[in-house]
Amino acid sequence: MRGRAYGLLALIALLGWGEAPVAQTSSATVSKPSPVVQLPYLAEFRTLRVKALPNGIAIPQESTEVTARDSEGRHMRAMTVIPGLSDQTAITHFHVFDPVAHVVFKWSFPGREATVMAIPFSGTTLQGCGSMTFGIAYANEKTREEDLGTMTILGVEARGRRITTTAEEPIGKQKKHKQQMRTIEVRSTEFWKATAPGLNGLLVREVSEDRQSDKMIRELVKFSPGEPQAAVFRPPIGYVIVNREVDGDPCLSIGEMEAPVAPEPVRP
Repeated sequence: MRGRAYGLLALIALLGWGEAPVAQTSSATVSKPSPVVQLPYLAEFRTLRVKALPNGIAIPQESTEVTARDSEGRHMRAMTVIPGLSDQTAITHFHVFDPVAHVVFKWSFPGREATVMAIPFSGTTLQGCGSMTFGIAYANEKTREEDLGTMTILGVEARGRRITTTAEEPIGKQKKHKQQMRTIEVRSTEFWKATAPGLNGLLVREVSEDRQSDKMIRELVKFSPGEPQAAVFRPPIGYVIVNREVDGDPCLSIGEMEAPVAPEPVRP
């Protein structure tokens, strides 16, 4: 499977975006405390999901992700799900949030067309646009949180936490008026976030397991501090730009930045 994968950073270079130059800074005198400086970077992640089928067979699914952010708050995310079969084509989905131009770009590679959506963002962050979590809820769930301390991952200092959720389920049949119960682990998530204020808690490692869902490991494999080229946040030359209006909640459009789902392998 790995032999068919291509590096997303190599793809970005192929599209003419190249390496990220180092940001230039200048000194200035201010009369009031400055806000936290947002640190620009280019980062690559690898994610492995293991999906358990009802028949007990586990299907691994691998994907890669590249994210970039500049000092003005622009954010690019590129996702590729590695095909399970040799005759399937890997497609990379790009999403760009530009708070300066108040637009969101979306395109795929290979492709010829890019969509642009004008959204009246206030500020330079996606305030109020959170992610949704799905899963089966158990009765009497209890959550425990642990501090895992700090460690350095590819030069990025991160603090880890583990959240474990347990619940009670009945054992066997009810006897008289008292039901025997046992404690089970419903789900567990371990995540490591960058401690530098300018990285806004960048998630550099995540390990999750759900009793009723997949197992997932997402980890940082490359990290380049510095200002990315401006072209990283625009569709490649030659793409046709199509305007699209945002209907309803702008967060729904931002939610499309979730990882694409790989097609199920065709089995004889």
